[in-house]
Amino acid sequence: MGIKPVWQQDVITSFGNIGITTHDIESLEYKLLTIGAGEVVINLIPLINAYRPEDLILLQEQYQLKNISVVHLWEDIWETRKAQVIGRISSILGLNKRIHARKTKIIQITQKQADDFLNNNHLQASAKSNYKFGLSLDDQIIAVACFSNLRYMKGLSPGYRSAELIRFASLSGYTVIGGFTKLLQHFIKTYKPDDIMSYADKDWSLGKAYEQSGFKLADVTPPLEIWLKKDTLVRYFPHRLPAEFIQEEYLEIYNTGNLKYILYL
Repeated sequence: MGIKPVWQQDVITSFGNIGITTHDIESLEYKLLTIGAGEVVINLIPLINAYRPEDLILLQEQYQLKNISVVHLWEDIWETRKAQVIGRISSILGLNKRIHARKTKIIQITQKQADDFLNNNHLQASAKSNYKFGLSLDDQIIAVACFSNLRYMKGLSPGYRSAELIRFASLSGYTVIGGFTKLLQHFIKTYKPDDIMSYADKDWSLGKAYEQSGFKLADVTPPLEIWLKKDTLVRYFPHRLPAEFIQEEYLEIYNTGNLKYILYL
């Protein structure tokens, strides 16, 4: 791969510092790293590139045939969410410390508590939600799940209500065994939706955690256009762009779409 830009070398160095081995994969098109025992490949994507979304999707599909997951790590995500990236990769590799959910208690939390936790522990930071719950151990929040309001669905049976799981995260460095299920079942028991919908970011996920929890794949959404503010590296979807949007101050990028999952109850 030759001499790497500073940020790509920082990826290699940072993982090495916590004992995660990386190896270059020879490729004329991509800057690929295999990590751990080789079950995960990271594709290092510079902000200035000639890739098309379909190229990145094809790359993932080719490796899936070998039972290898491809993570698309964009330069801006590394620069702004480095600790969260390291935490997510550590989780994927099964390197986290483990806590059993049965040792925790469910608490209702505020939007600020959710924001503080998710901004520190979720790759996509926080998001507004209607219902927010945490798992607490020794007065410390170690996992958080956030849900939308329940929406009546037209065209289905009378009174049919659906909710969205907007965010779930565990404390970085920890895996809460059964934590996702415990929070999910608490929401179901309390609010009695007819289904729960959620999205898995294809840049990072094959949706295995959803499938293990009984969710069914309902749709695969196309790649999404994203506008990146050049000076702050803040990402915006087109419908959330600031009113004072000046195109020259932004870089147009994208993701590889989402996997839409639904848990029917």
